[in-house]
Amino acid sequence: MKKQKNTVPQYVTKEILKKELSKSEKRFDAKIDASTQSMKDYTDSRFTHLDAKIDASTQAMKDYTDSRTTQVQASIQKLGEKLDTAVKGIVQMLERSFGSHAKVDERMEDHELRIKKLEEQSV
Repeated sequence: MKKQKNTVPQYVTKEILKKELSKSEKRFDAKIDASTQSMKDYTDSRFTHLDAKIDASTQAMKDYTDSRTTQVQASIQKLGEKLDTAVKGIVQMLERSFGSHAKVDERMEDHELRIKKLEEQSV
């Protein structure tokens, strides 16, 4: 039986080490790229999911706020109408009691004229 010669060197040369390190680096880079892409895809899907939830929550809050604002505006309008009615009633009551504002003004002017005439006569 003949002994086979081993063609693989028993020592590591600089070139062999460079080749092996280069191959390892390429495999490592490929794994990092795959992991990075996987993480990017995952985070993108999570952010998309979160954006959808935030948009839905924002719209719900907007709808709720709009409905409450509408209710408050309606209440304020009713209160304003009641106040207008009450003021009109008070004005009518005062006009019936004391006469119209114009009549009061006329009386004031008449009294002022009388006072002026009296003052002129007394001087």
